[in-house]
Amino acid sequence: MLMDSAERLQSSAALQQHYCAGMPQLGLYGLAENWLLKECGHLHWMAIARAQGRAVPDFVDAVGRKCYAALTAVHLREAQLDAVAENAPFSLTVRAVSPGRAQHFSAQTLRCGNTRAARIELLSAFVRRDSGSNRSIVRAPVEGPECGDRSLTDAALSLQARARLFRSGDGVARMGLQPAAGGSVLRAVDITPCPHNDFNGAGLLYFASFQALADRAELACFGLRPALTAERELYFYGNIDPGETVRVELLAAREDATEFAHWWRVRRSADGARIADLITRKRRLP
Repeated sequence: MLMDSAERLQSSAALQQHYCAGMPQLGLYGLAENWLLKECGHLHWMAIARAQGRAVPDFVDAVGRKCYAALTAVHLREAQLDAVAENAPFSLTVRAVSPGRAQHFSAQTLRCGNTRAARIELLSAFVRRDSGSNRSIVRAPVEGPECGDRSLTDAALSLQARARLFRSGDGVARMGLQPAAGGSVLRAVDITPCPHNDFNGAGLLYFASFQALADRAELACFGLRPALTAERELYFYGNIDPGETVRVELLAAREDATEFAHWWRVRRSADGARIADLITRKRRLP
């Protein structure tokens, strides 16, 4: 459904959503990162839809084939998720821009009272299936929103450049982590994502489920350690079909008295294809 010109003009302003922290939004140590990523993904798609004059994110390519805005890179930073307590009011503000053909970027800010509790940057590309399998995902050009905010465009191009490096296999050192030469694996965990919980309505392994995979692998390798994500980067290259297993590999790790960091790589077990890299820095809790 397309909006009229007045509604479209109004949609060009920053999108803002307000919440009250309850059990769906909260985790063991504050705002749940998994909920936050899912909500940011939803707002990202809504911002693209509004910029295109659509009331809902119902996208098609030039010949009318169904398309989805698949996340290719996500950067969560400056996170203080424990600033959001039970029943606390908080908000997410979203600004969006198109840094290239078929790509879209949003910069989102999480606020709780006077505290900026996180910044989240998301980069997506429109995709469609060439066949019934999630292995057949291909890019699908769709018109993008215009934006005159140069600082937003510069941030988009920076994330886009890092995503390109990681996709090529030339990922750079991040958060004080550098994988060993030759990609040596320190530890590995095999996980079969749950079709009922880890896949989205488009039939894809949801981008936020990769965050959950990294945390499950961390728990399996290191046990429970009270900590909150301070920063996380996620880069996506492929997907799996329901019922398939992935191998989550630890490529690098560092620890000190106040924080620890991990670099996880997710591979499709059936063919060994690399489908994601996740770099995480967590702040230890007392």
